[in-house]
Amino acid sequence: MATVSGGQSTERLRLGETVRKQLAIKRLVSGLGVSLALFVLGAAALPGAAAAGPVDEAMSQARQDVEQGRCEPASARLRGIDGLESRAALLAGQCQIRQGLYPEALNSLDGVRGAADLSREQVGDVELYRGVALYHLERYADSAAALDSARGLTGEEAQLQLYTGLLLLRDGDNDRAAPALEAASRLAPRLTEPVASYYAGLAWQGSSERERARDAFQRVVDLDGDGPWGKEAAKLLETTELYPWFVRGRVGFEYDDNVLLRGSVTETGAAILDRAGEQDWRGVWEIDGGVRVWESEDAQTAAGLTAGYSGNVHRDLDGLDTHFIRAGAYLSQRLGPQTEAQARYQFGYANVRNENDYLYEHFGELSLIHTWRKNGTTFLFLDVVSDDLRFRNLSVTDNVPSPPGGAGGPNTVCANGLAGGEIGCSPNGVDERNARDRDGIGFGAAVEHRYLVPIPNGLDDVLEELEVGGGYRFSRYDAEGEEWDHFANQLTALIEIELPLDISVTTRGSYTRRDFDNPSTFPDVEVFNQEYVLSDDDREENEWLFDAAIIKDITDNLSVSVAYQYLDNDSNRDAYNYDRHIVGGYLNFRFD
Repeated sequence: MATVSGGQSTERLRLGETVRKQLAIKRLVSGLGVSLALFVLGAAALPGAAAAGPVDEAMSQARQDVEQGRCEPASARLRGIDGLESRAALLAGQCQIRQGLYPEALNSLDGVRGAADLSREQVGDVELYRGVALYHLERYADSAAALDSARGLTGEEAQLQLYTGLLLLRDGDNDRAAPALEAASRLAPRLTEPVASYYAGLAWQGSSERERARDAFQRVVDLDGDGPWGKEAAKLLETTELYPWFVRGRVGFEYDDNVLLRGSVTETGAAILDRAGEQDWRGVWEIDGGVRVWESEDAQTAAGLTAGYSGNVHRDLDGLDTHFIRAGAYLSQRLGPQTEAQARYQFGYANVRNENDYLYEHFGELSLIHTWRKNGTTFLFLDVVSDDLRFRNLSVTDNVPSPPGGAGGPNTVCANGLAGGEIGCSPNGVDERNARDRDGIGFGAAVEHRYLVPIPNGLDDVLEELEVGGGYRFSRYDAEGEEWDHFANQLTALIEIELPLDISVTTRGSYTRRDFDNPSTFPDVEVFNQEYVLSDDDREENEWLFDAAIIKDITDNLSVSVAYQYLDNDSNRDAYNYDRHIVGGYLNFRFD
């Protein structure tokens, strides 16, 4: 029997089990029977089977028989037509399931397993409905075997997902049951709802996914508010936590071979590099949480608060130890059973070594999320960010004065060795401090789509779930300094895989093209105590980013992971031309 976490009562468990055994198929097949019969009867009209007149007449009368629950007469009409005997038995089995005659249905279907006069898809349908009959006869292992035989053959994917989910739910495998039941809901809502969403809600409860459970129960209420399913879902909706919360995060260690993102021309004071170089180990940690603090009576509108903290401590480059604190709020609005809009705001504050202010950041986002019935989930985003960096630019020779009287020729401060011996001087008239000021406002728009790929028959033992996705993002950043004004276009792709033994693999890659409005104030050749020459070409960058992680669940709340990230920033200015490798191991936690 499915488990329900969070202190849910045994009375509710018994309620779910009672409804599962007594109501599920009675309600479901009452909507299925006619369409199933029409599918089989439609397949009956084959060339050479018989004269068109007798076939059409037999099909019409069989439809009427099925609609009135007369299974044997409907089947008998088709058995009298050459070549349709096996399809008649399939129809009889489906009709008998509709009537709750599970032993009779199983007998009808067993007699035509693998029949030569059935199409490949109809062979799968026989196995599918054998699985349905066996489920209601409480022969659960046999039911699971029949459903596995139907996988990849039957065209009734929604029914296959529904009963797969019900079996997983009964076995307490909520994490796998919930996606299967959600898939059944999306694939054929007219046939599977509100049954699929009701049990998806129970499964999400068992996985401690309160918000998803509430979403599923709310769909049932929307679809069947005055009916038995809607009334039971409303009760569960009331007893599910009204103000769901979450806390998640990780702690771990990383090795970073380019902490400073250093190109072949130094952007920072040489003292840091001379002391420790650019490679380092660091400890990292992060924690994020949120709570829903208000919800409308119809559960369509909600608001909440969020907060987070992340930080790191370096082994050698302790001057770069950073702490970042975040706080914000959100407002969400459900626009339909499968569509939700959200607005959120977040303020972030960062400092270095718990002493020096580093960054003030304001972030706002509008998002729209829509789950399609068969084709995954689409995310749309609009966002704006305001960055205020509080540190002094570490380029030590900024604002070097021009020669006296503004005369041409070499900069005398550099020529006399007064620049500090670290980084050369820019040409006269260049104000490095202001030009390199990164404070500014960024605007972005993005679209991303994710899709759960059906697992082919035979691979489901080694591949439990496969999700693929991709997206596009456009952004513009207007900075105080001309060094950072740019447009950016980004393409992303992702693959997430669930494997046996509670192991998952996630990969994500992106390509970003940045076109800057101006040339860079950094040279292409590093010089010391002398004036350097700047290129007239506008700065351009092509960034390639890839990261991957392997995650092993320990409990419902804890997991361990190893991760790798590679960044290659290909720029026509050497100060920004660099690559980076990060390898890390983490302990992850999640409570909600």
